[in-house]
Amino acid sequence: MTVILMLSMIVTFLALEGFVQRSRARRSAAGEALPAGPPAGFLLAPNHTWVKEEKEGVLVGVDEFIARIVGAASSVMLPDAGATVSPGSPSFALARGGRHIRFASPVQGRVLEVNRRLVDNPALARMDPYGGGWLLRIAPDRRRSAMPALTGERARAWLAGQLASAREFLTAAAHGALSPSLPDGGELVEGALMHCDAAVWREFERRFTSIGAAMPADGE
Repeated sequence: MTVILMLSMIVTFLALEGFVQRSRARRSAAGEALPAGPPAGFLLAPNHTWVKEEKEGVLVGVDEFIARIVGAASSVMLPDAGATVSPGSPSFALARGGRHIRFASPVQGRVLEVNRRLVDNPALARMDPYGGGWLLRIAPDRRRSAMPALTGERARAWLAGQLASAREFLTAAAHGALSPSLPDGGELVEGALMHCDAAVWREFERRFTSIGAAMPADGE
């Protein structure tokens, strides 16, 4: 009887260990898939915003890196149609749980349209960051400089570095509060910033989405 009990315990342990290993593999794969970069035709700016040329102006939104770390936004703060936006000052923000992150527009120009669907359903910025979750349509001022554009392999390499930097920053800044929500290996999870206080949100903004934040050097 004792032998049967021991064998049963061993089988149960092995089954649980296999489940844990499979879960870790799935989480790791999900984490590694994030730095794939935006779809073709999108230009990524170094404050985690993007630009896509349209027949009438350009669309502007936030990338999947930000959408995942913030999670499903509870509200968005957008300029009015007709307002002028620029890379030199905050133009819009995503908010969740009473906190927000501000972004500068990657291009200077006049706002032609704001995404009313996003105003009514802010979670679209997370659900479809490169599609229905766009924020602004802008008539760009071609005479003015825009933020540097990252595409292809350069964008993917930069995003991979940003993911590693954000993981390190959030884990340290949260002083252990984030630990229960970080799977083994330290992969960032959905809405990771929700576990952090207002000071961490501000520092995250300074490091990752502010004017000139994480600006890649020439040739990187």
